[in-house]
Amino acid sequence: MKKVSLYLLSLLIMTGFSACDEDFNKDIAAPQGYEPEAAQDVNYQIANLGATFDLNTITDNTFGILKEASFPQFPEGSTVNYELQLSKTEDFTDKSVIKAELSGGNYHVAKADMQSVIVKVYNRKPTARDFYSRVVAVVETSDKQAVNIRSNALTFAVTPEALPIEPAYYLIGDMNGWNPDNLTPFNHSGNDVYEDPHFTVLIQTTGATYFKIAPESAKEAHIAGGEFWGAVIGTAVDGDASLEGSIVVENAQAIKIEAIGYVKISLNMEEYTYKIEPLGDISPYLYVPGNHQSWTPATAPTLYSAKMDLVYDGFVYLDGEYKFTSAPDWDHTNYGSGGEGKLSTDGGAGNLNAAAGFYYLKADLGLLTYQQTKTEWGLIGDATPGGWDSSTPMIYDKGSNSWTLTTTLTGGKEFKFRANDSWDLNMGGTPTKLVLDGGNIKVAETGTYTITLKLSNADAGNTFTLTKK
Repeated sequence: MKKVSLYLLSLLIMTGFSACDEDFNKDIAAPQGYEPEAAQDVNYQIANLGATFDLNTITDNTFGILKEASFPQFPEGSTVNYELQLSKTEDFTDKSVIKAELSGGNYHVAKADMQSVIVKVYNRKPTARDFYSRVVAVVETSDKQAVNIRSNALTFAVTPEALPIEPAYYLIGDMNGWNPDNLTPFNHSGNDVYEDPHFTVLIQTTGATYFKIAPESAKEAHIAGGEFWGAVIGTAVDGDASLEGSIVVENAQAIKIEAIGYVKISLNMEEYTYKIEPLGDISPYLYVPGNHQSWTPATAPTLYSAKMDLVYDGFVYLDGEYKFTSAPDWDHTNYGSGGEGKLSTDGGAGNLNAAAGFYYLKADLGLLTYQQTKTEWGLIGDATPGGWDSSTPMIYDKGSNSWTLTTTLTGGKEFKFRANDSWDLNMGGTPTKLVLDGGNIKVAETGTYTITLKLSNADAGNTFTLTKK
């Protein structure tokens, strides 16, 4: 920004700031012939047109968001450009800037620009979002002197334009006989759906397979005896076999899967798009036969790849040598030792080995690497005797493949499960869905409880029970 002379600054103040409370003339001397002073910010007044704006109901490409209340008169020949600054904080340290136009006494902005700022600063969730705002007039005189004229700050709320995202989605199609009573759920992280709009499901096909997508509202309507199919979504063209495309709400048709084998279906409900990834014979499961279960792949515990990215993990009791197999038999790919931390698909590769104990296993078949971490589990938290400083140990029972503890828990407080007195491996969540690094678990009332922890893999379910004595 170029410098502005004291004369220009004085002129702007004298001609346009009668509505301002501050005396901007007090430290300004008469015009001199020396080098111009640095450009300064000078305040003028603006006012809200309204308390809230909803982009879902604004049909024009631009709209008026702030109103001119008082404004300086600029020297003849000046060029003035306006910008709207928006911030979540009053000091504007994290401001976003969009172009503004002064028309009819109102400052107008592009709806698309406002939408972009809301999504960047918050997300697409259709709820009113609060902003501090101010207008800056960037003034350049005919002799190329420049100054910023800044308005007072105001607050308003804007609701972004967004398609609704429901808390859950389900497959309805050939895989479940088009039966609304037998829906196949998509997996989701459990976070706010506007923070994470991605849903995935893995199915196995034996031929051409057709499906649509049922949102949670369709399932609830069916349970209540209402209309199900009217809320189901899909593609615009019946039998569309594209591997990716758009999801439509009106007159939704069935999507076709032509691939045979394992198929991953992903939804991006922020964009209302889908993607189909044929995976062939790649299984979401990795089997762990060994000494711990008589080397029988068909009955072996499994690891699971939630993202179908060839990375598998889970919890297994081991007792000596073991291997990984890609199927519940010895007729497919087997993984033995390729050296420390490495796997080999060589049929003559030696067995992997672990001292007796309960392990967290992780295998990356793309990199042919693996990790085995022996674990001892306990409770930690302000609801437990040790508080957040030390774990209260649990006892492993091989027969039930579970960890148990009977102890006093404090009502209104929280706890988690963690391994080896360390935060490297910890579990939280709900009784039916424990996940690594999950949230704290709250205790309803003080009492003596028996806590049972059962860990296997994400697909089979990591769970716990809390039984008050």
